[in-house]
Amino acid sequence: MSDLDQRVVQLEQQVAELAADLRQIQGTLLLVGDVQRYTRLRDLLTAGDLDAADRETARLLLDLLVDRDGDVSPETLERAPAAMLQIIDGLWSSTSKGRFGFAVQQRIYRELGGSRSTLIAQDTALFEGFTRAVAWPTLAGVGFALPEELTVPVAATLDDQGLPPPGHLPLRCWGSDYGLKAANLLMARLIEVFAA
Repeated sequence: MSDLDQRVVQLEQQVAELAADLRQIQGTLLLVGDVQRYTRLRDLLTAGDLDAADRETARLLLDLLVDRDGDVSPETLERAPAAMLQIIDGLWSSTSKGRFGFAVQQRIYRELGGSRSTLIAQDTALFEGFTRAVAWPTLAGVGFALPEELTVPVAATLDDQGLPPPGHLPLRCWGSDYGLKAANLLMARLIEVFAA
């Protein structure tokens, strides 16, 4: 390999390292404005307390999206602030080495054939396929279900290394009295925010 080729390889490595550093800095800067709001979630994820982090994620979304009537309507989910979703996703993604977070969830949904069109059509079979892919709990005849006693990650989903499948978390924030409609609108928003 010539000296010029070696220098090009070194420069390519440096560019890759700088790009990774830039992504980390961007994630940190997103946190600066709301550092207190997201500190607990960051600390729980860093400590590896996924159940408490999942509960905190649901609480954050509820606090930020609740309307005047104390409700999180499907329409509110549809307008969830991109920055909030990106911060929460960044925390999940960085602590799980890209295994968990909203971006992974929407990518899995799209890989299964999901799109805005399937969400508008409320394609139940596709959403059920998504819930199976991410190993969310289901009840026969009901579909996706969040029992009160649920702890995450769901123990039955763990692989030989003790890990749930990619996209398994966050989970509780998907539960709603509005059912599939709310889940579809949240997924539509995630696709808007994260799909390249």
